[in-house]
Amino acid sequence: MSPIITGLLLAGALSLFVITMSGRAGVLLAMKKENRLDRIPYRAVQLLRFGLGQQRMVDPEEFTPGLFHIFIYAAFMVLAVRTIMMFVMGFSSTALEVLTDMSHPAWDAAPPLLFLYRAYLLVKDVVAGLALAGVAYFVWTRWKVKPDRMSQSWEAYLILGFIAGLMLTEFLFGGSHMVAARAAAEQVQMGATQVPTTPAALVWWEPITSVVGLGMMPLGATAAHVVGVVSFFIHLAIILAFLNFLPLGKHFHIITGLPNVFFQRTHSTGKLPTPNLEKEEFGAATVKDLTWKNGLDLYSCTECGRCQTHCPTYITGKPLTHKAVNQDLKHWLWDNERWVEEGYGPNGIKEPLPEIIGSALKAETVWACTSCGWCEQACPVFIENVPRLIDMRRYQVQVKAEFPPEIQRVFEGMERQGNPWGIGQDQRDEWASDLALPTWGDDGGPYEYLFFVGCAGSYDDKQKKVSRALVKILREAGVSFATLSKQEMCNGDSARRMGNEYLYQTLAKTNVESWNSMGVKAVITQCPHCFNTIKNEYPEFGGEYRVINHTQLINELLNEKRIKLSSVMNTTTKLTYHDPCYLGRHNGVYDAPREVLKSIPGLEVVEMQRSKREGFCCGAGGGRMWMEEHIGTRINHNRINEVALTLKHAEDPTTPFPDAADRKKPGMVGDYKEQGGAGIVAVACPFCSTMLNDAKNDTGREQIQVKDITELVADALEPQHKGGTVSPSPVVSAKPE
Repeated sequence: MSPIITGLLLAGALSLFVITMSGRAGVLLAMKKENRLDRIPYRAVQLLRFGLGQQRMVDPEEFTPGLFHIFIYAAFMVLAVRTIMMFVMGFSSTALEVLTDMSHPAWDAAPPLLFLYRAYLLVKDVVAGLALAGVAYFVWTRWKVKPDRMSQSWEAYLILGFIAGLMLTEFLFGGSHMVAARAAAEQVQMGATQVPTTPAALVWWEPITSVVGLGMMPLGATAAHVVGVVSFFIHLAIILAFLNFLPLGKHFHIITGLPNVFFQRTHSTGKLPTPNLEKEEFGAATVKDLTWKNGLDLYSCTECGRCQTHCPTYITGKPLTHKAVNQDLKHWLWDNERWVEEGYGPNGIKEPLPEIIGSALKAETVWACTSCGWCEQACPVFIENVPRLIDMRRYQVQVKAEFPPEIQRVFEGMERQGNPWGIGQDQRDEWASDLALPTWGDDGGPYEYLFFVGCAGSYDDKQKKVSRALVKILREAGVSFATLSKQEMCNGDSARRMGNEYLYQTLAKTNVESWNSMGVKAVITQCPHCFNTIKNEYPEFGGEYRVINHTQLINELLNEKRIKLSSVMNTTTKLTYHDPCYLGRHNGVYDAPREVLKSIPGLEVVEMQRSKREGFCCGAGGGRMWMEEHIGTRINHNRINEVALTLKHAEDPTTPFPDAADRKKPGMVGDYKEQGGAGIVAVACPFCSTMLNDAKNDTGREQIQVKDITELVADALEPQHKGGTVSPSPVVSAKPE
């Protein structure tokens, strides 16, 4: 080929790439430092599974597009080696001859190497063909299907064109050499006394290229050679154009995606980063208050829209989609690189950076999130959306004192009375006034468990029944436990997720200091938010406890035959289970609640279309329990509609379900407006209970009962001790799921 042309192309393209990347890298270096080099072996395994292995791409809800994406990804990985070969061919005629002619004498001395090279060419041919199939699928999907999650853009078609061009030029380049080899053999044959073997039209190591070469035979050797040379340089030009286009759009993830997977957090998604308030880390005011990993997240967003599929805010018309947030922040960074790096604003003079809210995002966007975690569960490159938004809330609350007005009373209640309702602390144990419960540290002991009742379990009238039901079960099983009675304080979850980090840390430190002084080692919770906070976030303050959710404990007691259940219903009752986000998605507890429900005689458990990892939020997480919904439809209405449809379908299978695979309008299952569908929706969270009860009342679905799993178990409990209220027996261990 031509070393001069190849060299000029390479030098020019790499120079432009370095200039662009220096700006992108400079922004990351200007952002807040963060250590992401802990647990290297774990990170390496995750990189193999989810980065190189693309495991999340073939999640059930997006299996087909994920599979075709893997075809294209595999082609890029395999053809990277081929691309290097082609650049070498551009500089060296010897390399060109050897790498395109399997009969070249250079291969005679290394038959094993020739076999390996042919095997590579076979893999290259197959994955390039699959990549073309992937391109065709995505063109058809964008042009005809138009899934809701995909944004229509010229960039997508350009990139698909680049990919198709790379594969086609590879086939044409290889095919031209097959034409040349056959023409040369035929010339030799014409002047030979003995007839040599003419190269086969099809070879096993390049099956698709062989077919292309066969199709090029009518062109003749000269024309085929021209096509090959042109294809060669077009291939190199596309590669270099592609390289320079990557940092300018959503396909930047081809460069940053694998590092982003490697640098993912190594703990539960329910755990938020803890700022150092003594160092005045009061949240994210400007983009420089975000960490470099936050910036890498923005660079890595593929705009695939998977984060929208079950996002409660997007489905119900709120001003928040995490894809849009990522794009707004990313483009603001790119448009203001010098401002971020050097402090020079758009007018070329030094000036402070503007606040994120007001310049890149709107306040209502930041406050809309329920922190359900679907976006992070669905993201193939592990973008951390929720912590970033919470950090912006922290600044709004702690520095600017600008937040939804209805949460002011919640903060005051937690500060003054230790609960978000602001009800007197002296009333905290009234729910158990007739139960003679032991108080930790005051009488009896030692106890295996601290039963952390929680604010809802102590003050909410409906949840008080759940607390009493749980006590009944614990006593029947002989579990050793005590409460804190009037000394119990809120765990602080809502304060933290609404941005009041100071209040949260005050409550957390107070609780940990108190519990540690009492010798608490294990904690039972009936609220997933309490469970998540105490289990995942209290250890940072020295609170190392064995924390178990009530559904896990009940499941253990059933398995150990500590309790026995009998039917309390005359006929089989239809029941569906609503997964709490902070129990399921954030902590992976899916099986225990279902096993408990299936052990209750007289219940037929049916799954909702959106369940387990795809479960739909009730709308209360992220502090939204205490805020009004002013925009779009209510999230809890969408969920109760799905409950009704699920129960109706279980009762009458002719009632149609929307196609779960139809991505043009996600959340259709929550659009069900018909009445009917009697039965029970089981919950395992006081927030979910409140939201679904409100929703059934709002929508007139009185035929649906909202019941905590604990209530159902307590109703079905077959007493082995009179009244089920015996005194606690010695320690009984229960292992968390």
